[in-house]
Amino acid sequence: MIHDKADLASYLNNPIECSCGRMHLAGIEVVEISEGALNKVAPYVKERAYKKPFVIADCNTYEIAGKEVLKKLGEEGLEVSSYVFADPHLSPDECALGTLLMNYDPSCDVILAVGSGTINDLARFFSFQLDMPYFIVATAPSMDGYASSVAPLLKNNLKTTFECHVPKAIIADLDILAAAPREMIAAGFGDVLGKYTCLADWQLSAIINDEYYCPEVASLTRHSLEKTIGLSSGIARGEKKAIGELMETLVLSGIAISFVGNSRPASGSEHHLAHFWEMQLLWGGREHVLHGTSVGMGTALVLQMYEMLLQADLDPTTFQTIGAPALDGWRSEIERVFLDGAAEVLALEEVAGKNDPEKHQARLASISENWDTIREVLASVPTPARARELLEEVHAPFAAAQVGIEPRLVHEALVYAKEIRARYTILQLLWDLNLLQDFADRIVPDAVN
Repeated sequence: MIHDKADLASYLNNPIECSCGRMHLAGIEVVEISEGALNKVAPYVKERAYKKPFVIADCNTYEIAGKEVLKKLGEEGLEVSSYVFADPHLSPDECALGTLLMNYDPSCDVILAVGSGTINDLARFFSFQLDMPYFIVATAPSMDGYASSVAPLLKNNLKTTFECHVPKAIIADLDILAAAPREMIAAGFGDVLGKYTCLADWQLSAIINDEYYCPEVASLTRHSLEKTIGLSSGIARGEKKAIGELMETLVLSGIAISFVGNSRPASGSEHHLAHFWEMQLLWGGREHVLHGTSVGMGTALVLQMYEMLLQADLDPTTFQTIGAPALDGWRSEIERVFLDGAAEVLALEEVAGKNDPEKHQARLASISENWDTIREVLASVPTPARARELLEEVHAPFAAAQVGIEPRLVHEALVYAKEIRARYTILQLLWDLNLLQDFADRIVPDAVN
């Protein structure tokens, strides 16, 4: 079994022949999570015969670790080029990538990113496009993208996931991680909590659509998830050991993505809600919420939908009589809700046909045939009350209102967030059963006119 391996290092750059029939590989060479790990960055770069790193940071991460990294690289006799973004609220979009390109020194031979979510995503995509290796020096245990092989970026104002490559090294200094702002640590916990719903969503799609599903990768993710949940009190207290375990789980989540080749083991409907809010706040000129924070809040909402569907008195023999939700006015609603990102959403539907009536009928037949198994998946996740309890324990928001996201945006996320990805989740299942609008109305009554 994959999750029975001795330690994280056993997953690195090591082909694993899996019972699912695939060969899994994460091309990461080094993961260093320890006290004083910052001192190992320059030696790692030099040992691998790189001559001139290009260091990327923002104004915050430069002060936290970037300045020290540049100093130590210089002390090792390495010539260094760098770019520090001045914007503390940097967006991972075309403008940021263009800025990197204009300031990049083409004589460099490795990218070295210092930061967390946005910096890591930009560096991953930038280095992939340049066909150049990159290292990431983590500054907070705030998200699970460090070891991922994909990068979520804003393209034409829509959050879009791009396949890229993994870093050659992930270096995380426990002293820096434990000193990260409490809300960033809580965000990392929220991102981990979301694995409950993303794994269940993945199972639903495997049952209904015969999508590829690897039980061993899912087991790896679930094993590390449960381990982290068991450390919630230590994480809340900021204990270094617990923070280190949280960081390891976040890295393992990214490794699971590499094993599968997409973000299924780490991202489902809870991430769709998070991406929806992030885009809406950006378009409104409002400060965005940390990604993991949004994921945690989204998880609590998605679990509520799981619970409601499990408790609904439904007769599967009638499912094939359900008509697809009316699409009259759908295009105008997408244009109203997604604003500048509407064109990308409409283009995705043209390709994916998620709402196509014939595909809808085919899925209903599968749902009806497999309803008992689907109910087992619905019952396999924690209650929404348990999720709120865990988030509260680590001092994370558990309701969108706590971070200023109004009921209208919560309601719209529940109804429309499924449109930003061609991925089957509980949101599409509820749409198939013509229950999505009703469930959203019941969960967020304040948003209903």
